[in-house]
Formats: sequence, C-alpha cells, structure tokens
Amino acid sequence: MTSSPALRAKPRTARAVTSRRVLASVMVVLGSLGMASCSLPGAGVDVSGDLKLLYAPFSLSNPPRYWQVDQKSDVSPAPLGWEDKDGRIALAARPGMGTFEIGRRTNVIVLASPFLSFDWQFNSAAQVGDVELVLGFRRQAQGSWTESDLGSGKPAMDQEVRIAIGQYEVRYGEWHREYFDLATLYRRYWPDARADEVRLVWIGIVSGDDHIAAQNSVIHLTHILLSR
Repeated sequence: MTSSPALRAKPRTARAVTSRRVLASVMVVLGSLGMASCSLPGAGVDVSGDLKLLYAPFSLSNPPRYWQVDQKSDVSPAPLGWEDKDGRIALAARPGMGTFEIGRRTNVIVLASPFLSFDWQFNSAAQVGDVELVLGFRRQAQGSWTESDLGSGKPAMDQEVRIAIGQYEVRYGEWHREYFDLATLYRRYWPDARADEVRLVWIGIVSGDDHIAAQNSVIHLTHILLSR
C-alpha cells in the first residue's frame, strides 16, 4: 500500500456497511486473468495477463451485467460521467453534485492478483477524500464459485475497506498513479484469514463521507488495473 498519509484505509465489517447510505456509480471493463477460479466474464485482458478495470465507457443509466451504478439523475452535470481527458477515456467524478457509487462484482483470489493500481487527476477545487475507493473482501473455499456465477447486485462482504483518493501536495491538472498491495492490505487488518481463501468480490468508487466536497470539485479516474 502506498505510504501516502492521505491514502488511509478504513475497514468496516459487513454489518457496518449495511447501515451506511446508498452509494453511487462505477465505470469499468474487467478482463480474464487466464487462471483457474480467477477469471471474470464480460472482461478484457491485456498482453501481460493483467485485469483491466477502468478502460472503456459504458452507459451509466443502463450498466452491463455485474455492474451497479447509483447517482442523482436530476442534476447537471451529473455526479458521474465519461470524459476525454488528455487523450484518455476517464470517469469524471463530481461529488459536490451529489452522492454516488459505481462498482462491479468480482471474483478474484487476492494472492493471484495482489496488486491494484489506478491513475487520478484533481482539478483546483478537489480535495483528498472527495472520492473514495471501496474494496470488498470475502473468505470462502477456493472452488466454491464458478466464473459465470457472480450473482447480481452488491455482494455480501466479510470486510470492506474505503481508501481516500488523492494526495495533499500535488499539481492540479496532472495525472498521478497509486499502487496498492491487496494481499498485504488484507493481512494488515485481518491477519488470521487464510490468504488462499480471501477473494476480492467488489471494487467501487464512491463519494467521500468525511467532508462536503466543493460543488465544482472534479476528480478524473482511469486505468484501474489488477495485476500479478
């Protein structure tokens, strides 16, 4: 996990998650890793076998299977939207326009794809924690799911981690990259769990809840990647 103090992880039990407000949208195209029990339907894989999460746009009002998007629809601009930013297809998140959550069910053994990375960019009104990355984990037997049996809606989770996106000393309008070691992250908070049974079952992006974001705050996100 990055050493930046801004990227703090806030673990929550599944029970605590159910008591939180409904969160909003996500944008991502997932790909197969080519490993047993680690592939995802409806996804694309690059030449290195990495799992691509945030590379192509889709309809936020009618998301693909396994996706869930929740955002206010009566405001303009909407809290979530696709934009061409510096030649990249990026998700533009505007938490000041309303709460949101966007996420996708996954079925990835943490040890098989232990690294998560993504690119982000702030405008001058954005602050650390305006937007958070949500990771949902579940412990279960290695062969209990098939790659075509992910279910629908947000899955049950043993643990949820929310990580504030951003850093306090950055140049606005420039792209930055963050890296997380998911296996180390999970062991840090749940050291007694058997790592070969831990699966990442949800990846989401939500509006932060630690403060009220400025109305003109914009955070661009792209190139979310799970890798070995």
